[in-house]
Amino acid sequence: MKTVLKDLYVCKVMRHCFCLLILGILCPSTRAQEPAHVIIVAGQSNTDGRVPVADLPEYIKSMGIDSTGFAKGAYKYCKISQNRVDGKFVPFWPRRNRWGYDAVTYYLLEQLYQKEFYVIKWAVGGTSITPENTDSRGGYWSATPEWLAQNAPTAKKGKSLLLSFAQQISNSISKTLSHLPEGYHIDAFLWHQGESDSAYGPDYYENLKNVVNYVRDHLTCKTGEDYSELPFIFGSVAKSNKRYNAEVEAAMKRLASEDKNAYLIDMSKATLLKDRLHFDKTSAEYLGKQMYETMIQAFSVNVTSMQSPFDIDLWEKGLPNSNDKEPEGYDDKKHNYKPSVRVFLPASEKPAKAILICPGGGYDHLAMKDEGYDWALYFNKRSIAAVVLKYRMPNGNPEVPVSDAYEAMRYIKEHAKEWNILPDSVGIMGSSAGGHLASTVATHAPAKLRPAFQILFYPVITMGGQNVHQGSKKHLLGENPNSKLVKKYSNEWQVNKKTPCAFIALSGDDQSVKPVHSVNYHKALITQKIPSEIHIYANGKHGWGYNKRPFAQRAEMMRDLENWLETL
Repeated sequence: MKTVLKDLYVCKVMRHCFCLLILGILCPSTRAQEPAHVIIVAGQSNTDGRVPVADLPEYIKSMGIDSTGFAKGAYKYCKISQNRVDGKFVPFWPRRNRWGYDAVTYYLLEQLYQKEFYVIKWAVGGTSITPENTDSRGGYWSATPEWLAQNAPTAKKGKSLLLSFAQQISNSISKTLSHLPEGYHIDAFLWHQGESDSAYGPDYYENLKNVVNYVRDHLTCKTGEDYSELPFIFGSVAKSNKRYNAEVEAAMKRLASEDKNAYLIDMSKATLLKDRLHFDKTSAEYLGKQMYETMIQAFSVNVTSMQSPFDIDLWEKGLPNSNDKEPEGYDDKKHNYKPSVRVFLPASEKPAKAILICPGGGYDHLAMKDEGYDWALYFNKRSIAAVVLKYRMPNGNPEVPVSDAYEAMRYIKEHAKEWNILPDSVGIMGSSAGGHLASTVATHAPAKLRPAFQILFYPVITMGGQNVHQGSKKHLLGENPNSKLVKKYSNEWQVNKKTPCAFIALSGDDQSVKPVHSVNYHKALITQKIPSEIHIYANGKHGWGYNKRPFAQRAEMMRDLENWLETL
């Protein structure tokens, strides 16, 4: 259950939830249509999935409609064609009360794409690439031309898994994907296999390479697009697997080193079920997350939605203040950060809105990836420029991080024309202590640097009272700050009629930064008649970042954010 409070000035449609819902108008999306995302997936049993459905992560279980065993359910956006050649897709849900790593990958992709995407999957347990392996029970993945010429697809009672997979791809394109009004694009090829080839290690490099090339060539011929550089993302075999073979692992590493579009995920330390063959829930979830992370880093978001990011050092003319740590020399590992920004510009011809992102870390360190760079990619997908701030730790001087944020806002606005950014549509976002910094800028900044909107995730707000986050307070204000300083940086007291509109999201069970921080800030905004939304999700605790820690209502949270962004 979630609590949602919306400002009367923003909303006009009543909804009910755990607490009061105040009204909202959601503008239709104006983003240009992009092709539907398609992923192809293949392999043997760890790809097919062998983890019991009872061990599904809670954030996936929550989508089940069978409250007893979670045996039934459906993802909202993921449509799959698995081991079928009729070209039809159905909503994804783990089959036969078992799941594999890809269930996690699809869940995370749902949060990224926020629209229907398609999976073409062929996976059969106990299958090998090499036809010489008489123990391969469900056919072979061999791409050897001579062997393929003499064999039929397994879907037609033959021995070739690869021909079945190719037929499935072709029919999925012809009967479904080619009819999508927005078109489609195949993003990546996910694979896990190798256990059944343990006795054929010396041949595995050529065998796997041939499979990858065959699939890429087939896609190119079928679609007319060049898929010769299609990202191939695969995982290694656990060393504790009873069919682990060092030569197979070496072959995988060789392929990843020679093929610039092949990405190997190290699963050598993975934990297994009692059968010593299949990933347990921990390793399956880990591989699923790594597949997702690798996709993000390797291809489509970077290629289709954004320009290459670049870094800029702030304070070219010298620092205006000091945390007394700068003389030691900047060192990220010691959390002595050089003030700078990383700029992520969308691949958009129209001038874009922009957002300055302030990662959290209790004013002691910075969670640059989970609360910074990952969110930047999300915003670029929505044609919003993102600038991630690396700010100095205050070490008891609150002016230090605030001045870095001001300088970043100044720099963005100064280069708005060069970066194709709308100078009056630059917002700010922050998580945890980064939320305090963002809300400080929103409430304290002079008019020329004031953000157009603010997004706050589980933010620190107050510096006083029994609910204060002691670590953030100590690092920001020092050991014994006076009451005047405490009030100045208790941002619920600093809201005024010029404070920008806000989206606030947090978990009701957050014990690190209590929900009262966000609730009081929201009340202050409402008092000043500032358009504001607050969303309180029942579970999730603190610090979930952009998929750092999935939680049951993450999909709902992302939809809420998406809807709010469309009102800007």
